[in-house]
Amino acid sequence: MRAPLSVRLLLLALIWLVAAACGSSGDDASGAAPAATTTAASGTTAAASQACADAAALKASMAELDQLDPPTAGRAGIQAALDKLSTNLAALRGSATAQWGSQLTDLEGAVASLKTTIAGITGDNLTSELPTIVNDLKGLDTAWTALQQQIDQDCG
Repeated sequence: MRAPLSVRLLLLALIWLVAAACGSSGDDASGAAPAATTTAASGTTAAASQACADAAALKASMAELDQLDPPTAGRAGIQAALDKLSTNLAALRGSATAQWGSQLTDLEGAVASLKTTIAGITGDNLTSELPTIVNDLKGLDTAWTALQQQIDQDCG
């Protein structure tokens, strides 16, 4: 069960705070296994199957980002996870624009905003950027929740 949004955002903000304060480490160790999905055998088209496969890859990259240890990964690891998320999001955009276009657009905007914020963080401006980080994380959580609900509904 998910923690209430405010508690989750506070914890994430604190993790981001520690990560930025610790500098950037080059390690990008991700131990999360890709999520598996199944689709109904009857009535699925090749396009729907591809969209569901791309959605599974996006879910896996979101899980990796969610389970990322920012102090260990550093800014480079966080940015690499966000880049992987963007790559999987672009693949899903290619296969499922008709199905989930507005949700994809919202998530793309949230990811871009967070990437921009993370890229601009230094030890000197972390405190002033904290509200922006929290706002970006809220937007990412909201956009992902909306898309994930549609994916779960359509792909199982």
